[in-house]
Amino acid sequence: MDLQSRASFRRGLDKEKGVDLDLFRNFTYLMAELGETVRAAHKFERARGVAEEDEARDHFGEQLADCLARVLRLASCAGVDLQACYTRKMKQNLERTWRKKSNNTDCR
Repeated sequence: MDLQSRASFRRGLDKEKGVDLDLFRNFTYLMAELGETVRAAHKFERARGVAEEDEARDHFGEQLADCLARVLRLASCAGVDLQACYTRKMKQNLERTWRKKSNNTDCR
């Protein structure tokens, strides 16, 4: 599905489901999703190496997907081409230099 088709699908789904498209309220919805994602991340970290790890990873992934959906909705509400913005930002990051932190952890 190309970018235009995805945007059209999103707008149709939002209209069909009666989704709130207010930009600032959607920021608060994103913050609520981030809180749920933090809790899921903690649960996943505690579950590493035990029987519940796969279930905790799946739940964490679902929460990340909810955040992504909220970010995409924000971009849609504002008429922002998020894919183009992301590409431009990553090109800028190629030119940046970050100070190395001494306590970097491995994301695995």
